[in-house]
Amino acid sequence: MSKIYKHYKQRLIEISGKNRSLYSKKVTNKFSYDLGNLFAKDEKIANSLIDFLWSGKKLEFEVIGKGEKDFIYNNLNVEKKLSKYKTTYVDESGEEKTDYLKIERVKKQELKRTMMHEINCLKQLKREMEEFERETGRYELYVGYPFVEGYIGKDLEVRAPLILFPVTINIENDTTATIELLSNELIKLNKVLLFAYATQKHLNIDDLETEFDDLKSSGFKNVEDVINYLKKFDINIRYSKQTEFVPFEPIAKVRTNSLEVENYCVLGRFPITNSIYNDYEVLEKKQLTTPAIEELLFTKQPKKSKKISTDIFPISSLDYAQQETIKDLNKNFNMVIYGPPGTGKSQTIVNVITDALTKGKKVLVVSQKKAALDVVYNRLATLNQKAILIADSDKAKSEFYQKAKQEHDAIMQIEETASLDKFHALQNQIDVESAELDTINNILFEQQPFGLTLQQMYANSEIIGKNSKDYAIYKDMLQSKELMDMDFNEISEAQKLIKDKKKDDLYYKFLEKKQINPLIDYIKSDIDIHTLSQAQNLIKSAVSNKFIPFDMTKRPYARDVLSYYLEHNDSEDINYRPLTKYIATTQHPSLYSKLNVSHVVLPMYPFVKHKVNKIEKEIESTFNDTLEDLKQYIAGYEVLKKVLEPKGYLLTLDNIVSGNTMYLKMLSNALSDYVEIRDINMCLNELTESEKSILKFAYKNSENYKSFKYIVNKITVFRTYNEIISLENEHKEELSKLADFANIRNRIISLKDEQLTLNKRLCYEKNANEYKEFFNQNPEKSKNFLYQISKQQNLWPIRKCMQVYEDYLLKLFPCFLLSPEIASQILPLEREMFDYVVFDEASQVFVENTLPCIYRGKHIIVAGDSKQLRPTATFLKRYMGNEDLDDLDYSTQAALEVESLLDLATSRYYSSNLTYHYRSRSESLINFSNYAFYGKKLQIAPDISKNSKESPIERIKVDGKWIGTKNEKEAQAVANLLAKLLKDKKRTGTIGIITFNIDQENAIEDEIDKLESKDPEFKMALLLERNRKENGEDVSLFIKNLENVQGDERDIIIFSTGYAQNEYGKVVARFGSLSNEGGENRLNVAITRAKQKIYIVTSIEPEELNVAGSKNMGPKLFKEYLKYVRAVSSGNKVETSIILDNLLPDKQLQSDDLNGKMVCEIEKLLKEEGYTVERNIGNANYKLPLAIYNKRKDKYILGIEFDYSAADSSDSILERDVYHPTFMQSRGWNIYRVWSRDWWLNKTKVINAIKKKIDNIEKQLNTTK
Repeated sequence: MSKIYKHYKQRLIEISGKNRSLYSKKVTNKFSYDLGNLFAKDEKIANSLIDFLWSGKKLEFEVIGKGEKDFIYNNLNVEKKLSKYKTTYVDESGEEKTDYLKIERVKKQELKRTMMHEINCLKQLKREMEEFERETGRYELYVGYPFVEGYIGKDLEVRAPLILFPVTINIENDTTATIELLSNELIKLNKVLLFAYATQKHLNIDDLETEFDDLKSSGFKNVEDVINYLKKFDINIRYSKQTEFVPFEPIAKVRTNSLEVENYCVLGRFPITNSIYNDYEVLEKKQLTTPAIEELLFTKQPKKSKKISTDIFPISSLDYAQQETIKDLNKNFNMVIYGPPGTGKSQTIVNVITDALTKGKKVLVVSQKKAALDVVYNRLATLNQKAILIADSDKAKSEFYQKAKQEHDAIMQIEETASLDKFHALQNQIDVESAELDTINNILFEQQPFGLTLQQMYANSEIIGKNSKDYAIYKDMLQSKELMDMDFNEISEAQKLIKDKKKDDLYYKFLEKKQINPLIDYIKSDIDIHTLSQAQNLIKSAVSNKFIPFDMTKRPYARDVLSYYLEHNDSEDINYRPLTKYIATTQHPSLYSKLNVSHVVLPMYPFVKHKVNKIEKEIESTFNDTLEDLKQYIAGYEVLKKVLEPKGYLLTLDNIVSGNTMYLKMLSNALSDYVEIRDINMCLNELTESEKSILKFAYKNSENYKSFKYIVNKITVFRTYNEIISLENEHKEELSKLADFANIRNRIISLKDEQLTLNKRLCYEKNANEYKEFFNQNPEKSKNFLYQISKQQNLWPIRKCMQVYEDYLLKLFPCFLLSPEIASQILPLEREMFDYVVFDEASQVFVENTLPCIYRGKHIIVAGDSKQLRPTATFLKRYMGNEDLDDLDYSTQAALEVESLLDLATSRYYSSNLTYHYRSRSESLINFSNYAFYGKKLQIAPDISKNSKESPIERIKVDGKWIGTKNEKEAQAVANLLAKLLKDKKRTGTIGIITFNIDQENAIEDEIDKLESKDPEFKMALLLERNRKENGEDVSLFIKNLENVQGDERDIIIFSTGYAQNEYGKVVARFGSLSNEGGENRLNVAITRAKQKIYIVTSIEPEELNVAGSKNMGPKLFKEYLKYVRAVSSGNKVETSIILDNLLPDKQLQSDDLNGKMVCEIEKLLKEEGYTVERNIGNANYKLPLAIYNKRKDKYILGIEFDYSAADSSDSILERDVYHPTFMQSRGWNIYRVWSRDWWLNKTKVINAIKKKIDNIEKQLNTTK
């Protein structure tokens, strides 16, 4: 572990050479201002500044003043600037003379320009410091004087302030700037410098005082006294007693090896915290670790000993994803919560806290963004009495003790009223009601043996009453075993095959032809065309020539002989005995009947027998002659044997012999239809048994072609109806619960609301009672604790109080909200002192800043969004350690290479996703992000309005130029738009301004300042907006660039893209951090900040941006976003849809809809009633099949969902039946659910119910104009 801790320790800023508090190479406008350069030539003013700083008096010191023109002229080398102007002229006499008027005029211009430049530099520094304080809660603006320069040891280069004087900058106007010592801040020795020195020299400086109210009263008359004080602790710095200021010139390397005092005086931001580094020193030295750290760094899984609690105790309404996340927390040791923009991540964290606190757990919430901590703290509402938020330990000390005393007093007065039994009773009721929803779900949506769910059956069938025209067919179907044995898939597949290949038409045509001409059945299926033609010609000739029938008078047995011969033609020796007997029996039936009588009974039997034999011989004697005559007669018809089946051939010859001309005509017609019949036959031979059964049943029950087709299509309806009847009889009780569905849902919502109210009391009283009980156990120590939190002076540092009275404070405040630095600063480094450590905005925090906090936690929750900003210089800059780590295992090496905590935790911890989007009031504001970054996975409520009057995204095109790295015309347009919005009395929305680089941010600030100085109304409105708060949260106007806007949201967002043609008419787009790997995440953050409206101020068309050479996605997505903005702003819905669809890697296929018929029928009937009905409103995750639009109100007044569409939207019953409807209602939607069973039972009743709902809504709208 020591090597790992050492690696992370070296990556920290706090004593690295990259820290401005330890090494400053040059003065930069963003972070510093060189007072030494300003006053270097005026020792009197310099001494006044030193006296001002040293005395500690809370007065103002004028840095730049209107009355100090000569001072500015002399100190800032304005005279040198005049040399570029020509200030002489030649008079009439030719003599060269000095133009004194021009000199004064030029001098005045240069003085004004120089003063304006200096004021702007101070103004920019002031803005940066105020923004940093707003972001982190820390105020780090100091006058650093004097500086120490040189080396500590051989390697650590130092150019650092020795003493830090906390000040604020006041800009009164364009000519006056002052600094003022802060009354609530202490003067500090540079702890970073001293700590670095002590670390390098292995010194113990625990007793060295570094903070003072003022230096004079603390015994330090001058810098030399401070140097001598440090010597007592073996900190040796050379001092030359130089008094005049020295300009802080840029250097590449310090000039001396030893440490020496340099009389630099710099106003700037100097980070001074090193508490995290201190924690690493202890972690490394003592080899400390926890299961959470080991799982994070080594993927070592903790022992599964966690008790799972099914109860959760939120205090505010949860959506389904949030609820499941909190449930998952109770099952897992450590966890990642993915929270895309606007999905209620802070809300979830709040409920994670209250759930833990109610269970007697302690929670530490950690974030580097103060705004994130403020949101969580404020949303705890009254329960923030159990939480402590500290952004600056020095400033917050007095408030900390005051709050501790107030909470102690409040606890001592409360009496327990809330009951956990009541919670469980409510939960039991919720479970009972939820079970009813389960019952409804199971009966409707579980697939039945028939192959459909009952809901699908309702949607695909209709009631067949006894008076129905279909009832007889339905009853007949019940007798068809083949049809009754088929399930839905078999029937529907057969119907599809029949329909797709038009087999019903062929089948009907074939049977109709057979009915007209039965001879079709006797024709062979494999006749060649030549043979067919011969047969046709033969028959036609026979019919047309009126052929002569066979002479039956000469040969009376001809037909019988012919038939018998053809049947036995295959035998070599034909036995005619059976034929003889058949003919004789037919001609002499009475004679043969006597033979059946016994010869005992019939004396004449021998005589009869003899006579019979004689007759038979006479008959048989004619067969050979008859047969020969027949063979000669039929020889010409031999070809028919090739085209007819044996039975048909025999029948045909029989009719030829008998002279049946009608038969021959029928045969001729059958042969003419042969090719068509053959083709039909080939198709029908491929019929499956299911197809045959359906077609056969339909034909049998049809009266004509139309009814045949009708029955084929209706078989599914008939079979489904039969299944419904069976299930209705079997599940009467379960289906009856449908009537109570709305009440069940409302009861669950009501019970959950009641739980929320109870949870607040349970949470507070649980911790209050534990504190009270603990306080009363040790009266002596409790008395001392009460004394410490009650006194008004000589307050202990918070860390000391935490060390001595940790048990008291963690029971008094079981929830702490801190930055990583403050956590290390005020909390003892104690293993697992908190049950949960929650990291918010974890994508932006470096791993090395979190391990000390993780050590303090038993379970770790990492909340963030991998599609948002990674760690940047927003908070810290640091270098990577170069320690050789090759001997560590690959898993650990990989962990050390990852920068953000979220990225590392993602591969180690269980994860849960928040999906319901709340921030954006319009789909258009979030759709681009949803498609481009989240694969359409976010749950977004459809727009309640079509925004026909005003687009949620408005594009403002200006003719700006990109000069340097800013666009002044865009800056002016943004300032003017801001003024317009602020002076609009109807506007109530909060405002934020986002730029794509810091120079454009400053340009907008400058334009706002100019406008403010000219417009008193705007100035007052701006002042109010800059200090605006709502419900304790800072919602003031912000002006930020892409790097530091994460976590913020405002109603209205104004973008200035900046990019434009340069002075040469060419668009050169340098995308900066947007073009880096992961740069697209910056775009995602920026475009998801708006709740109500986005204004895009731009000087170009998207096509002017050349992003073809961009390696990464940032510039490409930026160009697509500008196209999207243009399409939305112009109301081009088709182009908008195309742009969004092209952002998806895979196009989603639409599945077959078994419910389409029901939806179409309701749509048609409602349109007939005069309503404007629209289909499929929403996105892929949730679409309303139908919605009623009121054009006059520009509003969808009713969304119609169906039981099937709700079921398709989620596998969770509670999500689709309770949580999602509540979500839609919160977004302004009225939702009416159509049950397929209701539609099946009574269509008119459903339509009337929808109409009634619409009427009620319209009445409400009309009364709330």
